[in-house]
Amino acid sequence: MSMAALLHRHLFGVKGDVRDPICYIDEQTVLYPAGHNTCIFNLEQRIQRFLPGTEKTEEITAIAVSPNKKFVAVAEKSDKGIITVFDLHSLKRRRLLTTTDSNSKEFVSLAFSPDSKLLMAQGGAPDWVLMLWTWEKAKVVAAVKTAATPNSVMYQCSFSPTDNNFITVTGNGVFKQLKLVDSNLKLLPNALNKREPQNYLCHAWLSEERVVVGTDTGDLLVVDGVELKAFIPRAPSDSSSIESVIGYSKGLVTGSDDGTISVYDKSEETKEQYKKGRTFTVDASAVKIRHLALSHTEEHLICATENNQLYNFPLSNADIAKDKDKPCEPLAFLFHSGQVTGVDTCIRKPLVATCGLDKTVRIWNYAEKTLELFKSFNEEAHSLAFHPSGLQLLVGFSDKMRLMNVVMDDIRPFKEFAVKACRECRFSHGGHMFAAVNGSTINIFATYTCENLGNLRGHNGKVRSVCWSADDTTLVSCGMDGAAYEWNLHSYAAPREFKRGHEHVNKSCNLTSAVCTPDGAKTYVVGSDKKIREISESNVAQEKTAGGTLMTQVVLSHSGKMLFTGADNGTVQSWKFPLSGDYQEYQCHSRAVTRMCITYDDTHLFTVSDDGCLLIIDVRDKEIRAAKRDKEMLPFSEEILVTKSDLEEKTQNTNDLKNKVEELTNHIGYQLRLKDKDTKDKMNAIADKYKEDMEAEKAKYAMLEGEKTDMELEYEDRIKSMEDRHAATTQQTEAQYQQKIMSEVERYQQLMEEKELLNERWDEQNSLLVESHERLVQELTDEYEYKLQEEQLALQRVKDDKDKLGRELEETRRQVEEDADQEIEELKDKYEVKLAAEREQHLRLKGENGIMRKKFTQQLKEIEDGKDDNKQLMARQKELYHQISMLEKEIAGLKKEIRERDETIGDKEKRIYDLKKKNQELEKFKFVLDYKIKELKKQIEPRELEISDMKQQIKEMDHELERYHKNNSKLELSISDSKLKLEGQQHEILAQRRHLNDVENLLQRYRNDVHAVMPYITEPKQLKEAVKALYAKHVLSPPQGAQVDHDIQKEYNRQRDYLEKTVDSLKRKLSKDMELHKTDSMRIMQENVSLIKEINELRREIKGLKQGPRPVQAPLPPNGKETPMGSSGRGSRAATASVEAAKEIEMQREEILRLRQRLESVQGNPIANRPTSREKLPPMDGFSESEPP
Repeated sequence: MSMAALLHRHLFGVKGDVRDPICYIDEQTVLYPAGHNTCIFNLEQRIQRFLPGTEKTEEITAIAVSPNKKFVAVAEKSDKGIITVFDLHSLKRRRLLTTTDSNSKEFVSLAFSPDSKLLMAQGGAPDWVLMLWTWEKAKVVAAVKTAATPNSVMYQCSFSPTDNNFITVTGNGVFKQLKLVDSNLKLLPNALNKREPQNYLCHAWLSEERVVVGTDTGDLLVVDGVELKAFIPRAPSDSSSIESVIGYSKGLVTGSDDGTISVYDKSEETKEQYKKGRTFTVDASAVKIRHLALSHTEEHLICATENNQLYNFPLSNADIAKDKDKPCEPLAFLFHSGQVTGVDTCIRKPLVATCGLDKTVRIWNYAEKTLELFKSFNEEAHSLAFHPSGLQLLVGFSDKMRLMNVVMDDIRPFKEFAVKACRECRFSHGGHMFAAVNGSTINIFATYTCENLGNLRGHNGKVRSVCWSADDTTLVSCGMDGAAYEWNLHSYAAPREFKRGHEHVNKSCNLTSAVCTPDGAKTYVVGSDKKIREISESNVAQEKTAGGTLMTQVVLSHSGKMLFTGADNGTVQSWKFPLSGDYQEYQCHSRAVTRMCITYDDTHLFTVSDDGCLLIIDVRDKEIRAAKRDKEMLPFSEEILVTKSDLEEKTQNTNDLKNKVEELTNHIGYQLRLKDKDTKDKMNAIADKYKEDMEAEKAKYAMLEGEKTDMELEYEDRIKSMEDRHAATTQQTEAQYQQKIMSEVERYQQLMEEKELLNERWDEQNSLLVESHERLVQELTDEYEYKLQEEQLALQRVKDDKDKLGRELEETRRQVEEDADQEIEELKDKYEVKLAAEREQHLRLKGENGIMRKKFTQQLKEIEDGKDDNKQLMARQKELYHQISMLEKEIAGLKKEIRERDETIGDKEKRIYDLKKKNQELEKFKFVLDYKIKELKKQIEPRELEISDMKQQIKEMDHELERYHKNNSKLELSISDSKLKLEGQQHEILAQRRHLNDVENLLQRYRNDVHAVMPYITEPKQLKEAVKALYAKHVLSPPQGAQVDHDIQKEYNRQRDYLEKTVDSLKRKLSKDMELHKTDSMRIMQENVSLIKEINELRREIKGLKQGPRPVQAPLPPNGKETPMGSSGRGSRAATASVEAAKEIEMQREEILRLRQRLESVQGNPIANRPTSREKLPPMDGFSESEPP
């Protein structure tokens, strides 16, 4: 069994919805978020390094780089919002910051202080809390709510470029300037408080106190302290808002929502202080510019747009570029701007193709990490397949499917198929066939003839995935109907209908992806039930889950020894194969993984996602690589497709260019000959003029040389006389200082004698101390030998604690190493600063030395000037002698003070020694206390974990109860419909009964009247009169023609039979639903009973914790007393847990009571409303009581 390791290699794409998504680290390195990673990209070498996202987080929301370019902070969205600080040199996590005081799930903006020691984060909705950390200690310094109302939106926060305590935040209707005072953020007055609030979208610092603010109306506000220095309105024809702004040495640059960059220059002539210069368009699609980043040399400006693109703008060429020009170029390549719906790779070339909803198809070279081809279409692309040769593409568009050739510099369609919105297509491994999904049907085509070889029908829902076997004889498919079928492409069930082999159907699950092993014996599928299934011969051999994650894609290596899945949270799982349930999860994308594929040699894995990124991952597996080395791999082909017309056109262009080159060569040669002739003429003229100038300069030089000789003789005489005077003065000075040196030597000898006496006295004291120390050592030795015997008896007990102490020692050593590393970094920074200061001082001293040399030469000149300077020097010399005498007195006083301070230092060193001993004892006591605290924490943590597990279980039960409540509501609706139908039928039956009663009464009266006529049967005249009376009584109006009584009766009988069958089916359905509902209710009651039992057990445990039962205690400190920290912490945690448990129990009781009442009502109503044989049925749906059928 093996599990492949995955390593991020390269990522094409950027996450553009992050605040400040791109930052410069140095002139050639930028940092930006991509997927669920932070990418460090070297622009020159085209190399990427990655900072992975944190597990169990959703996406990156903000990033910030420290001013010293050593750290980066990454904010990620989760239940409470997380900030991770990375070291940019080692790429290791330094700190993980979060807070429990806020309900925000994300941080919308981050900023480091100028000294990189503080980190500021603006929280998101609903609290909008601004938090300030000392991030190295993970300590919250201050926190304050910044939004004016909960509906307000905050966009950005930043520090002053020079002051750690000065902060600015902007948002919708919010512009605040805050100052950090004694761990509190104090709101400062500002110039915008008096104005009508606007939607302040961005801001930037221009100097220590000056801030420029951009609004949604396109205006710029320059704020300096409490004063509004300038208001720069937008042009009347401009309706765009300012989305980003950045300052630089010559002014500032803004980015708008219509995709334009505006450069403002500093101007002292206008009252706005900034004058709008040139305007440039980044993209023709007028996309919003989210952020601007400036390089250190201010030569390049990077623009991050809303459609996930990065552009490089040469700011140094802004003065010479034309207005409305497009000098911006992509920083690397043009990425996908929307969801990527398809990805596939070929065998013969290092290429991978992608398509997306941005209506583009792109071909990337994963070996050189470049974009080979790019083409836009008029329709959205939903699927893509790459021919193994790398020369053809199959793309499913919204209107139809197209087979295209990949030529030298274009992608050209040559065949169209009437398949709309094809969601899945795939070439066979041999490339001679391809499969295309058309709704619930799979069409098989021949690649080279484009003939429809057959159709695969059998799915009841849309087909989501197809996979060919290694020999292209079978095809595996899965769809939304939960079915996974294996099709045999060598046998037909009907003309153009291939035969279906093995199958597996699970209607409760929507399958999204399927793969089969190279031999076709096993199939792996993933679907909406969050499981991966291994299907063998129509049966599920095993099924595994990835921690409750919904897997959307699955891919199997061509060797059949590695299995990978992609999930809806953007992660990729590498499974141990054969499937055992063990897997390793990797953070890759910020949205759901839509497609995955692997290269033929199993060395690279490609994943695409809804976030528009293509990630290239290296697959590391020793077994697979060893097998691939044994197998000879062909090199990649370099052939390309070129059409005949293109080749002829390029040949014609080449010939034309050759002719132009020959013409230009002749023309340039003629121009060069003309220039050579002009140059020779000019050189001759210059040579003549140079000769004349040389003769004049020689004459002038001879004259100056004579003057120089005369001045040298004069100054030599002056220097000689001054040297004589200086020698005499030097001799006198040397004699004076010789006497002083002799006196100092005598003093030095006296001090040496005193030192020897002190050394002898110290030796005597030292010998006495040594003797007393030896006696003390002997006494201690005897005492500790006795104690050693006792310790040997306790050695067995100490060995039992050895493992615990070893683990404690390892933890302590790790913490000490981390602290030592941190201290080393701090000392390194400190001494680097000192070294820089020393270098500056060295340079300053060099400068002073040069200045002194210049002064010396100036003094020599001054000595040569006259005797007045000598007199001033003599007076200065007397003053110096006086100062020397004063300084000698000060030296004597200072020496005396030094001796006194030496004595004081000795006393203080003794005091320090005593304090160190005491400190060592306190550290031992602290170690014991720390050990006790950790043991108590270890005892408390299992209880906390149990409580959290119970809470999680209760939440899951709540979700399940909600689901059952929804099912009950659906059942109630169906029951109410059935009731309405039954009532309608009852009304109809009642009307029929009334009608029958009326007919029976009429017939009875008619019988009575006929019976009354019978006595006159023998008397014709009376019989005639009686019959007439009978006719007049019962025949009120003559009949109107013949009536179709037979047809009406037939229709009536048909409708009655239909209604009776409907009533029977509804009764059966109602009884079936009642049984299902009763079963679900009984199961819910059983689960609730088990849950109540668990809650009662928790209550008993909480009650026991309140009453004070203690677990096995850790060893007490030497004084025998327990520290108050453990008891108080345990009490507060127990109280909090008991309150939360009581609340949860009360909620569960109320929910159980409500469900019981609901169950009784649902079970009681159908029985109460059920009609008996003699009761009237409820009216039928659609008929009233008075209306006949």
